[in-house]
Amino acid sequence: MPKRLLNDFRRLLLLTLTPLLLEQSYAGGTLKGKVSDETTKEPIAGASLRLVGTELGAIAKADGSFIISNIPAGKYVLQVAFVGYKTLSKDITIQDGETQTLILTLKESAIEADEIEVSASDFRQPKEDVRTSLYKLEPTQVKSLAGGVEDVLRALQAIPGVLAANDFSSQLFIRGSGPDQNLMVVDDIEVFNPYRLYGTISMFNPETIADISLITGGFPAKYGDRLSAVLDVSNRDGVRDRYFATQINANITDANVVAEGKSPFGVDGSWLLSARRTYYDLIVGPILRSARLVDGNTAFPNFADVQLRLAMNLTPQHRLQFTGIIGRDGIDVISSARSDERPDSVNVGNTTNNDVAGLAWHFRPNSAMFNKLVVSWYKNSGTSRFAGNFVDRINYPNDKLDSALKANPLAVIQLAAATVQSENAFGFEKWNFRNDFSLKLDRQLLEMGGAVDVLTTSIFFFLRPNEQLRSVFQAQQGSGRLGALPFDTTVTQAQTYLRGNLYAQNRIEAIEGKLYLQIGGRLDYYQIIDKFYLSPRVNISYSLDDNTTLRGAWGLYFQSPGYEKLIDQQQFIDLRDADYIRSLSAERSMHFVAGIDRWLSDKLQLRVEAYYKAFNDLIVQRKETQTVYVSRFLGGDAFNKANWSTPEAQERRVLSAVPANDGRGDAYGIEMILEKRNTSKDDRFNGWISYALAFANRYRDGLTIPFNFDQRHTINVVGGYKLNDWLDLAVRWRYGSGFPVTLAIGVQPRVIQNLNGQYVVQTDALFGRTMFNLDYGGEENLNAARLPAYHRLDVRLTASAQFWGANWGFYLDMINLYNRTNVVGYQHDVEWDVPIGQLPQVIRQANGMLPLIPTLGVSAVF
Repeated sequence: MPKRLLNDFRRLLLLTLTPLLLEQSYAGGTLKGKVSDETTKEPIAGASLRLVGTELGAIAKADGSFIISNIPAGKYVLQVAFVGYKTLSKDITIQDGETQTLILTLKESAIEADEIEVSASDFRQPKEDVRTSLYKLEPTQVKSLAGGVEDVLRALQAIPGVLAANDFSSQLFIRGSGPDQNLMVVDDIEVFNPYRLYGTISMFNPETIADISLITGGFPAKYGDRLSAVLDVSNRDGVRDRYFATQINANITDANVVAEGKSPFGVDGSWLLSARRTYYDLIVGPILRSARLVDGNTAFPNFADVQLRLAMNLTPQHRLQFTGIIGRDGIDVISSARSDERPDSVNVGNTTNNDVAGLAWHFRPNSAMFNKLVVSWYKNSGTSRFAGNFVDRINYPNDKLDSALKANPLAVIQLAAATVQSENAFGFEKWNFRNDFSLKLDRQLLEMGGAVDVLTTSIFFFLRPNEQLRSVFQAQQGSGRLGALPFDTTVTQAQTYLRGNLYAQNRIEAIEGKLYLQIGGRLDYYQIIDKFYLSPRVNISYSLDDNTTLRGAWGLYFQSPGYEKLIDQQQFIDLRDADYIRSLSAERSMHFVAGIDRWLSDKLQLRVEAYYKAFNDLIVQRKETQTVYVSRFLGGDAFNKANWSTPEAQERRVLSAVPANDGRGDAYGIEMILEKRNTSKDDRFNGWISYALAFANRYRDGLTIPFNFDQRHTINVVGGYKLNDWLDLAVRWRYGSGFPVTLAIGVQPRVIQNLNGQYVVQTDALFGRTMFNLDYGGEENLNAARLPAYHRLDVRLTASAQFWGANWGFYLDMINLYNRTNVVGYQHDVEWDVPIGQLPQVIRQANGMLPLIPTLGVSAVF
């Protein structure tokens, strides 16, 4: 970056830090006093005090005392609440410079915590909130969702516009975009790879989360460097009514322990520590080892993480909070030696680390002004290896393979035609310095901020297939079905670069109580391509009446290239040529969103939203001219090598690992959701039904190719019903029309390079038959077919009880209750017996996802 631009950037960033440097005296009043039990007169430590309609409040200390400072003059309602007591509401008037002392008493209540009446306004999106496509999930919804395995990302897959690739993945595909185009933030810290067990579940612990907000389109200027959506997760503070509390949640695969409490030594704050670990490896491992299916030192997939959150109120105006996460995933599988029963062998190892540390300083001099400074560090790193010998199952159907092995045990060696060796390592480290400032004016909300990221990325990649497997790869790369991979080349690179941004947005109440307009802009600098980008954003909200709100959004969004996005991109991009990379542009999208939010009653909400997203300058693998060798069928027996011509060289345009801005696309559709909320102790049913009609395409070289996860129709039915005082039922049924799929249209002879450097048609060593590769056609055949429709019913029963001084929950979660075979893809085999003069046909066999799986679990809160 030129020195002048760096200086200008520093000056702009300094403007956002000014409120931290100048702590002025503000006019306002003060409330102080004591909260106690009405009968016993004992102080109520931990009682919550809040001025309704503001973010001002306090927590009563051990002696029941409290203080709320810098309250702007005006009339307020003070609410005082504590579990086991009736909530107290008191009208107060604040004068500038005045200090009021209140003696507040709470009356004990027999009402249980789950019987508290909840106003519908508590979960309505305020009309002045101009954000479109906003969905909020409560942690209790994540834990109780049937089939969601108590995982945040899997729970979000029940929201319209959000898809999963399959039953095994927690990645989010949102409105025609890939997971690399979603911004994931936890406690104001961007994370790149928020998964555990290689995408099976997420890093977010449902026991420690306070807020889950997903914006699927039209997000405001404070968020950037992503094209599609934002997931913003906030962890909660520890409890403050006691020094120690704990809860435990365990099922047949993992355990989750949380300990928390108020800070010791009289410090006004709290602490929370959680730990999770799978013990799947401890259960399944011994079983498979005893069956001699794996070597004795094998470690099965496992993960463990530890999370720490500290919160401290230094003064009523200043707050510090710390977030720390350490996550480890591992697998080390070495199959037993090949035998006549197990001809394949595999050696797989992987270790992944996901570590987060962040310190935030909140400064609120009065109710109108707020500043937040965040310094964070994040590192995602790992190593992996993969090696194996595999029988060519394309050319050997299972019945032929079994008979061959029985007739000739030595065939194991001859049939192990495909071998591969791969090693790779990665490290993504990011230091982030961020400041956000907001100021409430008479009818405006001004927000501005800036951030600097220092990223250090490193990558090591090596892949060596043998000639047979190389031929299989190249056949699929030629069709565009499989992206390019660098064979026999060690890719090594480490680089450090900056990302910087400034943003400002102002929400104006244009018509009092009716029309709210937010205009914002964002300036990003990406050092990796040495370019600046300006992103204007507009959001609007109009209240037709107290129950009906219209919202709309338009915005421009950019995303920089980088190795840190590779894992979610699922394609290899070579970024080693720095001069060439600077010639690239950032990927770009434009969003148009319009919707209506209507409360049909105080418990029933209907939302309808339409969207259009245009994607341009998408970074894809560049096409280059390469020489390939092909052979023609001459007639006769197709399995006789003599009936195929000598391979001839042809020039073809195929994908390479070199990046290019050659991709375009769009996504558009309409989404509807009807949701029923619980608002009182008498409500037994809650849930929602949603429908999405969606279209997503990619465009290249004049072709229209459906996006890999273009699902035309999606239905989610989610419900919870309280059967009685101790038993709850939860159900989820989902339907999705089939994803696009590329099917093999035929076969082509496998051409390999022999030891003499000649290209020849390969024959197998056991039968002397011609070997074939699958022919997936040209790019016009990409995603031209569809998988069968997907549907699945999950049911969960949760029983509650109290004993041994704890609140207990016992649950049975049944995934895919009616055992539907949902197809994830196809295995292709080549026809074995073929009439003379004809080519073998392709035989397809469907591969299914999860069958019926019952899961038991228990939780306890002490």
